[in-house]
Amino acid sequence: MNTAGRIKALTLAGRIILENGGETYRAEDTVVRMAQSMGLEEPDAFGVPSGLFISFTDETGERRTNVCRMRGRDTDLGRVDQVNQLSRRLAAGQITEEELLRQLTLLSSPSETSRWHMPLTAALTAVGFALMFNGSLWEMLISALCAAVTQMIPWLLPLQHSSMAKNVVGSAISTLLPMLFHHLTGFGLVDAMVAGALMPLVPGLSMTNAVLDVVRGDMVSGTAHAARALLTAALVAGGALVGAEVFGWIGGVL
Repeated sequence: MNTAGRIKALTLAGRIILENGGETYRAEDTVVRMAQSMGLEEPDAFGVPSGLFISFTDETGERRTNVCRMRGRDTDLGRVDQVNQLSRRLAAGQITEEELLRQLTLLSSPSETSRWHMPLTAALTAVGFALMFNGSLWEMLISALCAAVTQMIPWLLPLQHSSMAKNVVGSAISTLLPMLFHHLTGFGLVDAMVAGALMPLVPGLSMTNAVLDVVRGDMVSGTAHAARALLTAALVAGGALVGAEVFGWIGGVL
């Protein structure tokens, strides 16, 4: 494989990890290990939540550098694991560099399976949390419905920052619908329904990555992840407040 192909493969590997919830140090370590497996000298990688810098010395002794800007942001740890598996297989000589690039290209492209993965996962998560908050069948069903609808909001709002819109609108819906359901039917515990629906929006992964990065000395990445987690939490709380206010405006009384 030529140098351009190797740069593309390394960039795809790091980008997939960073854009799908992987830690910064994991992206850097994976890129370096892949470069070493390719026989590249002096490989180095520096990642932040919004970008990835890769450099190495090729066979001709020329120093190559590439910069990749992170555009999307999602949570799909399955893709992170697949990249790690490809890196291990490359190091063991089980796949060629060409096959590595082909597999990474497939991983970087969205699929219909991954499109429906998040709503289904969010619904199952909401069911578990609703049960943990002493919810019964009604609480689990309404929480699952709200959580699934929340994950579908980016499909209906083609905005540049749709993830932030999802947090605000989704938390408002996850608060308003359980209140309306209880008001109209008298069934269900509002607290359990709202809590179960909101929990999939809580930025637990971002906060975990922030702590891990700070502990490892990556202060820039750690601070960025922490800021994102705090902003997301504030948006979720604000959206829940909006949902409660809307319920009050339409005359609902718990």
